[in-house]
Amino acid sequence: MAYINGDSREQGMLLPDAVEDYIEEDNPTRVILAFVGVLDFEELGFGRARPSEIGRPGYDPRMMMAMYLWGYVNGIRSSRKLERECKRNLELIWLTEGLKPDFKTIADFRKANGEAIQKTLAEFQMWCRRTGLFGGQLVAVDGTKIKAVNSKQRNYNHKKLDALMKSEQTRIASYLREMDELDKEEQTRPERMRVSKESLRKKIEKLKKYNERHKSLKKQLAESSENEISLTDRDSRRMRTSSGLEVCYNLQTVVDAKHKLIVVHEVSNASGDQGKLYDMAVRAKEELAAEELSVVADAAYFSQSDMKRCEEENITTYIPVPSFGNPKEGTRFSRDVFQYDQQRDIYICPQGQELKLTSTTQRNDKQINYYETSACHGCPIRKQCTTSKNGRRIKRWVDEAVTDRLKQRLRDEPEMIPKRKTIVEHPYGTIKRAMNQGYFLLKGLRKVAIEANLTVLAYNMKRAISILGVVAMTDSLELK
Repeated sequence: MAYINGDSREQGMLLPDAVEDYIEEDNPTRVILAFVGVLDFEELGFGRARPSEIGRPGYDPRMMMAMYLWGYVNGIRSSRKLERECKRNLELIWLTEGLKPDFKTIADFRKANGEAIQKTLAEFQMWCRRTGLFGGQLVAVDGTKIKAVNSKQRNYNHKKLDALMKSEQTRIASYLREMDELDKEEQTRPERMRVSKESLRKKIEKLKKYNERHKSLKKQLAESSENEISLTDRDSRRMRTSSGLEVCYNLQTVVDAKHKLIVVHEVSNASGDQGKLYDMAVRAKEELAAEELSVVADAAYFSQSDMKRCEEENITTYIPVPSFGNPKEGTRFSRDVFQYDQQRDIYICPQGQELKLTSTTQRNDKQINYYETSACHGCPIRKQCTTSKNGRRIKRWVDEAVTDRLKQRLRDEPEMIPKRKTIVEHPYGTIKRAMNQGYFLLKGLRKVAIEANLTVLAYNMKRAISILGVVAMTDSLELK
């Protein structure tokens, strides 16, 4: 039985198919074109948004932006790869109307229009809000590490430099000893010894160059306020990831619970998450135009100051509370078993004794109160409670009631913490796996931020298409 046969490659065609026929009505590329078509590129600040009346004509920034959006949605971010796709991919040929800009023109567009791309993302976020894609009631915040264009071998800290210099000096000393030994044998085998000594000299010179370079890096590091230095991407930093230490950036996102859309994001080279809760939550509340908001996060975001500030902004937090003030190992009572009487401002221990306020101190802009009792000296279970000769002392933040309310919320709504993963991990899986964007292509925090904006815009657009469908989304954009 014969196979299904296509047209011969040598067959001439009197009326070739129109490119339009290759792009179905439900092709997501049509959404990209519709979105770009409703934007005011001059107001957004794109270069050449209005064609120049003199000089050589340039490419329309609408076409260039559409090309990048298509690329990021389909996991093709490299300017060289986009140049290649312009010549062979029917979707991109349709989108660019057959134009084939070179890779440098493509790359320069992204670098030159960072602020305009950020505003483009803001426009899409506004459309999502108007369309009702954001729930605006519950969000989750988290961070993920994304690899930078910098290998671990080209990242140095004081400890690594000291170890390298010590190793180099040890090897130089070893080679010098070998040369001394060869000098003693040179009279018996002069030609062979001469070759061996020359090889050793080259090795020593090479090690000396490395040693001088590392000394220079050590000096640069000492003169700066940083703890490490990266040579390929100066802004990148070494961070702990699930696969070990990598040189990365930290992408923070706030994700809306309704459809797992990213509300706001931020890229930084700070490896930790603590201290970011308030800023990210407030930005999300403003973006959603919500009067009040619930935020769930993991324990890395726990900050009593941030939670207090969130409460003042009508933001309700759900964060696992770490154990504070626990006694040393081998004792029994943690601070949690001491009951606090808010009206009398005292703690009551398991033996019924009262711990009263004895002193106050200021730590990191927080007032800390200390509670003590003299009853510890005669307590029959003292060894099970404390090993201090002065007895048990409990410290309490003056606004500890904020933490108490959080604990009560977690007891009343235990399902909130497990919800975090189902909300915030969804975009990371799609971005890193389905969209192949688990690493940055550009160098420097400013350029990396441009990449992050394009990634978030592409993810949200891809997600919106999945929810609404191409035809409905295109109609909605055209009616803007």
